[in-house]
Amino acid sequence: MVKRDSFVRRAVVLSFKLISFTVLFLGLVLAPAWAKPKQPAPEIQDVIIVGDKVVDIAYNMRVLPKAMSVRCSIWEMCPMLRTASHVLGCPNNVTMMNKQAVPDAVKNFGIKRVIVEKGEGFCLYQKKVNPMNVVELLKDSDVEIEYVDFSGGIEPAITQTAKLLGCKDRGEALIARYKENLEKAQAGLPKEKLGKKVLILNGVYGKDSGKLSLRVEAPGLYSDQYLLAPLGCVNVGDAFKPSDGKVQKGYYPVRKTKEGPVLTPILAADPDVIVVTGNAYAVQKALSEFGEKEAKLAEVKAIKNLQIFHLPVYINSSVIEYPDILRQWTAALM
Repeated sequence: MVKRDSFVRRAVVLSFKLISFTVLFLGLVLAPAWAKPKQPAPEIQDVIIVGDKVVDIAYNMRVLPKAMSVRCSIWEMCPMLRTASHVLGCPNNVTMMNKQAVPDAVKNFGIKRVIVEKGEGFCLYQKKVNPMNVVELLKDSDVEIEYVDFSGGIEPAITQTAKLLGCKDRGEALIARYKENLEKAQAGLPKEKLGKKVLILNGVYGKDSGKLSLRVEAPGLYSDQYLLAPLGCVNVGDAFKPSDGKVQKGYYPVRKTKEGPVLTPILAADPDVIVVTGNAYAVQKALSEFGEKEAKLAEVKAIKNLQIFHLPVYINSSVIEYPDILRQWTAALM
């Protein structure tokens, strides 16, 4: 009982400090955004775009396609974008399962142009997926196929996209903004590796069922390559690796019992930092319930030192927003 009461008191203090920090952080980060003048609504062009990165660049030049094929189930910006642009399915769906989706959209919308993302390694979760596979499916359609090649980097891709969408000036302005943001993000990186152990917990909450589930991001994927590696941190997600070693779309599912998610591996992993992605409530609820049963959770470094942060997921879709995401992860982990 003493241990439990101690953990509860610690949890209350932790919650209060995290709430206070969040309010302060949001005040600092969001205040400048409120002062900015509102941007005009995106222009909708009669074109179909296949590929997340091209859509993201277009959106940042205030242009959206009539329809698009993007990884909507995992790209956090997609729910916002789909309010103005039709989502035909992800590139895996439209090139492997529902092969008529794009040809039918070309016909139904009267589209004459399709812009396709070109480049290596489109999706680390499903390496066979390639937006370029849609080209063969359009061979019988009366449509012009154009490409944005990312093999030369983001800035040339912005130039190509701006040319195809007829907004050269916006493209030049976007390149300048992107370069400035990237330089700031890189300048803020630590001079030496932080060497911190990081556990990335992704929460999923069923709004209708009220059920929650957790996943742990597996090492070697997007967070490691784009966020943890620049900071010199290590992903300790393998503590949750199942016996069969299988990764499900980049994550290890956290085993569940009637009592809830089994978080025992977190004790052995002993992360310095816990990064929460997805639904934060699902993670908070699971940690709270686990802590009531296991007093040792309070001794995990991330819990003991108040190093728990809800941060945005990066899956190499929001390429223009990447510098801002990197800066946020840097601020949290440093």
